[in-house]
Parts: sequence; structure tokens; C-alpha cells
Amino acid sequence: MFAFSRPARPGKSPRRARAYTMPELLITILLLSILFTLGIIFSSGINQSRRLRDYSVAVALAQQAIEIMRSAPFKLLDDADAGKDSVETDLNSSSGENDPFVPEIESGGIKYERIVEITDVMALEDKTRPIGLKLVKVTVNWQPLDGGRHDPFVVTTTIADMN
Repeated sequence: MFAFSRPARPGKSPRRARAYTMPELLITILLLSILFTLGIIFSSGINQSRRLRDYSVAVALAQQAIEIMRSAPFKLLDDADAGKDSVETDLNSSSGENDPFVPEIESGGIKYERIVEITDVMALEDKTRPIGLKLVKVTVNWQPLDGGRHDPFVVTTTIADMN
């Protein structure tokens, strides 16, 4: 078989196929990988900021409940002593729109739920005799906007009868 080639035009170099060189391709790949890495870092930073904000709201709700309980009279703390007029009942229920201590709050499109549990601490030798100490457990639950899983924020402390 005969192969025909186009003769070169006088005064002009033969036409060369245009293609990217190896260094150009490597630089392009390097720049794209840097951009993708920065995008991943930026998006994970935003997710961490959201999680931190969620936990900050939960901490504030738990702290609010603890401060209210520490300032209340000891005999009014739990349902066992004060019944429906207790601080525990007040923190776990809503009595209308003017109630400043509602158990559910919405912040940033997320609904937070606070649950307060107060129990008497009993003496070691006699499990039926309270020793003037209340065990307080405050749990704050919420569902993140991204639908992910989270651990509820739980605070456990004690309050002593100082009278």
C-alpha cells in the first residue's frame, strides 16, 4: 500500500496536531484536587459550626433549669414534696404563652425538648429516709436539620437543703 502525505507548503512548517502537554495536564489535576480539598474542608467546617451551635443551645437550656432549681425553696423542688406546684412540674410543662420556662423551644429551625427529673437521695443504711439532698437530671433532646444522629445533652447534679 502506498501512503500519501501532504506536502509541506513552502515557507511554512508542517501542521502539528494541537494537544495538551504533560506538565499542563499535571498542573490542571493539581489545581482541581486543591479546589476539591478546600471544598470538603469548608463544608465540614460549616457542619461543625452547626453542631456546636446546637449543643450551645442545649447547654443554655439545661443551665437555665439548674439555675431556677438552685434558687427555688428546697421543699418546692420535686413532685414528691410539692405536687403540681413543684419546680419540676413547672419546668416540664407549659402554662401558656406567658410562661418563661417552657420545656420546648425552637431555635434556628430546630425544636429542643428539655426534660427535668428530680429525686430524693436516700440514706445508705435506710433506703426510705431522704438525707436532705436532691438528685437533678436535665436532658435536652433535639433533631438536627441535616437529619443526622446526635447524643442528647445530659447534666446531672445535686441540690442540698441548706435550711
